[in-house]
Amino acid sequence: MRLIEDEGFLSDEARTSITSIRQENAALFDLAEEVNNSFMALIAAAADSAKVNLQSSQSVAVRLAFRAANSLQSVVLLAERGIVADARTLARSVLEDAFAIGALVDDPVKFMTDYELDHHNATHRQLKFVASQQLADPSVRKRIEQKLSTAPKGKQLLGASNNTKGRPLEKLYLYYMVLSNDSAHPSATSLEHHVFRAAGGTGWCYKWCVADAEINASTLRIALSGSIAVAIALREHLQLAAFGEVIDGLWERLEDL
Repeated sequence: MRLIEDEGFLSDEARTSITSIRQENAALFDLAEEVNNSFMALIAAAADSAKVNLQSSQSVAVRLAFRAANSLQSVVLLAERGIVADARTLARSVLEDAFAIGALVDDPVKFMTDYELDHHNATHRQLKFVASQQLADPSVRKRIEQKLSTAPKGKQLLGASNNTKGRPLEKLYLYYMVLSNDSAHPSATSLEHHVFRAAGGTGWCYKWCVADAEINASTLRIALSGSIAVAIALREHLQLAAFGEVIDGLWERLEDL
């Protein structure tokens, strides 16, 4: 058998560990499957009802839900293989989508204004960076500089902290900060995933970090909380009342686990 030490998480060992890893958190993995199935059905209904201008709040809400569902599915695929940092990074992404759609539902007009300004800001920053690189081709440099001179500057307004402050999901921002530090960023904390320290400070060695049941449970709970929050917001914004009972039921089941 090819081991994780030899081929990482593409190894036979990683593939054959899926069953046992899922069994350690069977209730959470089962709930994740049900949340995904209900979420997919909700997104299909939302996409069918929101065939409007792509710059409408309804269309943006649907696409945020697509993004969150994709991240949830990725969390499950990574968690069942014991991949720690990447699963938690994508759980963080689910929270980011939840914060964004929560802000959208809270004040659609303000969010869409901020959405446009944030887009302009990102475009302007990219053009400014490219212009600063002094590309060798003068004609290319001239076109970039012309675009930069006419591009709106915008503002960076859609950060996670801006989208949560004073809103119902603000408490989840702590999880977002934790996941940023322990997984998403190359911080001292995240690099600890790749070190084994012997008890009593007697020594250490490098390691491939395989998630234990506790860390996987934490990751799945965060991803599920964010996903269900996105589903609730999408349901409310598009007034898809038919999904009320099933989505609320999934939230209650998560709270009971």
